[in-house]
Amino acid sequence: MTVGSGSARSTYPVLTEPSRAAVAARLVEIVTLRHPEGLAPHQLDEVMASVESQLRATERLHQFVLTNADEPAFTMPESSGGAR
Repeated sequence: MTVGSGSARSTYPVLTEPSRAAVAARLVEIVTLRHPEGLAPHQLDEVMASVESQLRATERLHQFVLTNADEPAFTMPESSGGAR
């Protein structure tokens, strides 16, 4: 199913559940390497849930095919106050 305007399909790969679980496990492994002091089991569960959620969200966002003709629904006005 292609969502969004245009007739082109997204070429972003949709992961199967085993592939998604393998990717999530690898990413959690990276997180544990970044925290050599160790994470509690409940923290690892939270990291795993977050990674899986982000993988599903990424797949969902890539279902919206955009073309160069698509424009944003709104624009942000320039700030006249300068950087803070």
